[in-house]
Amino acid sequence: MDFDSDRLLLARAQLSDLLEILRLTHFDSNPVMFLMRLDAIRHNAAEHRFTGVAEIVSHYEEALRRVECQRGTETIIRYYDEILEEAIGCSHLGPEIAQSLLASVAMRLQG
Repeated sequence: MDFDSDRLLLARAQLSDLLEILRLTHFDSNPVMFLMRLDAIRHNAAEHRFTGVAEIVSHYEEALRRVECQRGTETIIRYYDEILEEAIGCSHLGPEIAQSLLASVAMRLQG
């Protein structure tokens, strides 16, 4: 039995479940709950050494805080949601891959 592989699968499953719960929360109607759930993903990712996922979530939170007053959250949520799902599914997510995913969001947001 490969315990490291099992732990990795369990961590991915937990992160995927937390992402699904986040998707059920609408930022515009309950921003505090949305950010709390996003924070739970970041903490879980850090705990399981998914540092790239934790870094992406930190950027996600910051992006939401910057546009919260402007009501431009839908686009940010859609793009970050996509890369967060990709990041959780990556077999190896080092800092360089996390940076590439974040760069793809920046390019999409700039148009």
